[in-house]
Amino acid sequence: MKVLIAVDGSKCSRDALEWYMRHFHLRENKVTLVHVTDHLHNFAYNTSVIPADPELIQLAYQEEEHKAKTLMDEMGDFLSKNQIDGEVIRLFGNPGELIVKKAHEMKATLLITGSRGLGLIRRTVLGSVSDFVIHHSEVPVMVYKH
Repeated sequence: MKVLIAVDGSKCSRDALEWYMRHFHLRENKVTLVHVTDHLHNFAYNTSVIPADPELIQLAYQEEEHKAKTLMDEMGDFLSKNQIDGEVIRLFGNPGELIVKKAHEMKATLLITGSRGLGLIRRTVLGSVSDFVIHHSEVPVMVYKH
């Protein structure tokens, strides 16, 4: 089985990965962990960044890059530690679209994502990655919500 698991560093995505390991994982499965960085989305809705201040934007970009690199390293270590046949991939752009596209490209048999449970207003304004994935994936989707 080819399993794609979306990871974003949130507790929910980590819990989804742990849940998969406890309930679904088989040694013969190939696991692809996908992290998507969406700089445009993150900067547009981060209230701590003033769009006119290039220095603040650069600092926010560097912080986001550091977090993403740390997550990629942690996920790679997780695969190694648990002797999982898999890889960690980082993509750039719209998370929902890229997760669905990657699952299709790799001919995944299962796509797993967490649901952070955004409030109605944030979900309406920002959209929900898990909602997008559910409605656009050709691959069966399991949404983990604690």
